[in-house]
Amino acid sequence: MRKILLFVISILALNGCHSQNSVLEKIIIDYLETDSKSGIRTDLKIRFFESEVSDILVSDSIAILEKQYQEEYEKKLESAQKSVDHWQQSVDKHEKKKSDLVHKMLLAESTEKLDNAKLTLEEIKSWRPDYLDRYTDKDKNEILAKSVKCKLSFQNPKLTTRQELDATFIFSPDGQNIHEFIRGK
Repeated sequence: MRKILLFVISILALNGCHSQNSVLEKIIIDYLETDSKSGIRTDLKIRFFESEVSDILVSDSIAILEKQYQEEYEKKLESAQKSVDHWQQSVDKHEKKKSDLVHKMLLAESTEKLDNAKLTLEEIKSWRPDYLDRYTDKDKNEILAKSVKCKLSFQNPKLTTRQELDATFIFSPDGQNIHEFIRGK
């Protein structure tokens, strides 16, 4: 009796997932077959081979923003450090020959540029962009969007061959609207 109950529950769960997939697939078909400007619909005979639905959570978005911040921070830090190194070399070079009037002037200019480069480096070390605080008051498990990665085929009525497409569709959290269509991911 227990096995039968587990079997029925698993079938219902599979049907729930399948029905969600079929609703999202229908929205994708409508999106792909309807011209956004004219509203004219073209039957592309779309067939899905695979589709994987996942939720995009606040925690996912935070991870993406932190990765973006780290990449930007490292680039800025590297650039500022190169600038400091460059001007330090210039100062060192001109200090060796400071008896010459030209080198005295160049030393003064290089010293000023070195000081500015050091200030910039210190500013970058304490840099924290506003976008990192975008989700401070949000629950990390809140759903921001749904992602549907799929592989499908379609046939343009003007062509005689079927074409395949790998794509990701980003839906609203309720799964009713497509916000973004990304080819090949």
